[in-house]
Amino acid sequence: MNAQESAPSALCEDQLPNYIASNLRALRRQAGWSQTELAERVGLNRGNIASYESASAEPSICKLLRISNLFDIPTRDFTRRDFSDPAELALARSAHHAEREQEQARYAQYRRRHTELSQLVESSHRLFEYKRASLEKPCKEAELLAAHYLQLQDLSRQLLREHEQLLQEVECQCS
Repeated sequence: MNAQESAPSALCEDQLPNYIASNLRALRRQAGWSQTELAERVGLNRGNIASYESASAEPSICKLLRISNLFDIPTRDFTRRDFSDPAELALARSAHHAEREQEQARYAQYRRRHTELSQLVESSHRLFEYKRASLEKPCKEAELLAAHYLQLQDLSRQLLREHEQLLQEVECQCS
């Protein structure tokens, strides 16, 4: 046997394990679902599930994410851990729950920060209006600065609205 003939088998030995097919079949059966039921839950057809379980095809990353989330499993673990071992499945689910908790804590922190910034912007505006009202006759420079401040205030409010929309979108996509 020459070096070229042994190269493909050496390549196979270096590849990482891929448990998508066996894990999908095991998790689906554990849930008590047919291939059709699983397909409906993740927005696919039965043929897709059958081809994934037979390893004749692999799901796209988006489909793999949907399947992983459905079974409460991190995507990396879904592909690299053998869930025929119940301990591996328990570890994967535990890791997934810990990741979710960390994500939720991060989103809560972003929400708190958004609220703080909104309050700061509004408080700053109230102070500006109070000071502005206390001036009897502001000079031209003060009026110019006030106009600039109001533009910055509008931009700050716009950024806060966009920040709020972004938070909502990210939370929806990760739920």
